[in-house]
Amino acid sequence: MTVNIIITLLLMVFIIVMLFQNVSSPGTIFMLGPIAACALMGYSPKEINGFIGSGLQSVGGTLFLMVTAVLYFGILHEAGVFKALVKFVMGFLGNRVSGTLAVTAIISFLTQLDGSGATTALCTIPTMKPIFEKEHIRKESLLLVESLASGIFCLLPWAPGLVEASSYVGVEAYDVFLFLIPLIVFSVILLLLLCVFLAVLEKRRGAGLTDEEFIQVKAELDEKLELPLGTKAAVFDGVFTLVLMALLLAGKLPSNVGFGFGLAVLLLVNFHSGKAQTEYMKRQAYLALNMAFTMLGVAVLVGVNNGTNALGDLAVWISQNIPAELLGHLPVFLCLLSMLLSITLGSAKNSMILPAVIPLVTPLGFDSVQVVGAVFATGVISANLSLFNASPYLALGLAGVDMKDHLKYSLLPVYGFSLAMTAFMLITGMLSF
Repeated sequence: MTVNIIITLLLMVFIIVMLFQNVSSPGTIFMLGPIAACALMGYSPKEINGFIGSGLQSVGGTLFLMVTAVLYFGILHEAGVFKALVKFVMGFLGNRVSGTLAVTAIISFLTQLDGSGATTALCTIPTMKPIFEKEHIRKESLLLVESLASGIFCLLPWAPGLVEASSYVGVEAYDVFLFLIPLIVFSVILLLLLCVFLAVLEKRRGAGLTDEEFIQVKAELDEKLELPLGTKAAVFDGVFTLVLMALLLAGKLPSNVGFGFGLAVLLLVNFHSGKAQTEYMKRQAYLALNMAFTMLGVAVLVGVNNGTNALGDLAVWISQNIPAELLGHLPVFLCLLSMLLSITLGSAKNSMILPAVIPLVTPLGFDSVQVVGAVFATGVISANLSLFNASPYLALGLAGVDMKDHLKYSLLPVYGFSLAMTAFMLITGMLSF
């Protein structure tokens, strides 16, 4: 094990401990730790500056999308569109926490059909967040359900992650998908059952409405809806957003173009002067700036990770130092560790470990499609927990949840879900031990 790998492991520990201890903001931690680690590795300030520049390029699109999306949905809140949505949905859901969680899962499944986790977060979280708040359900549970649903449908044959992982080892993504169909069906059912279990836990913590509160909510639903920016503006905002979401889900419009253009249109329609638009920006400044600062820290983290390739070296080291007596059980062990490896190594697990492992286990009777499918599936459900990717922070920003709180709430349930997927494959014979 090289010095750089040791420093990288220490960096992972540093980041996780600092996040959980809430010593500082994520942006500060993501800037301080990687830059200090680079210096210890012997990189010059000029080289570190290059890593940061590269990281900014890689997360620039997500940063733009995050800020414009938050400002966009902020207008919908001020216009009363989400109040109208809550009024409509609550009329169907009633006083049922499990129903709210199940609807969240179904919306996430449907919006993940385009293969984009960003679209799923953009369509699901702002839609359901006001309803969760109304029913006193923790927003961390919203993130958990949305993340798992998105991860399960990342196993569709056109999902970028599955296509990429398959290409690393020279197998067809569609063949991997066919192998995974029983696991996908099992995972969908398991998530809906998890929604019932989460509802019980949330109700113990005060989620849901008492009979008196529900009567009050019903009375509020019957009252005339107040639209602070006017009826015409609210109707336009709602229709425009429906069209925008349809275009995003159909793959006809890139997210950055859609929300950049959409934000400009809604600013003009809802605020009829430069002064009014500036005042709105000031009201949203704290949230937008805080999110942007976090993303700048992620840019440093991602740039350093890619520039030093230390995580890639760690993945290679892991694959090269597996005891020979464990080779026959290696695919199962990788499934058991896949979720944790995905959080810490990110895509290096697919690009480094899988290509190194498959030649070792195919002579023992394991098929490449089987190994790629099993290991990828049990890890991809943790995509929104990864510390080294930019996309989870979009979902966190939309939900208004810190990464440390998301990890505390979701880490064990997601790992348990991954273990259940592994157990299902072993029991059904999809994977042999």
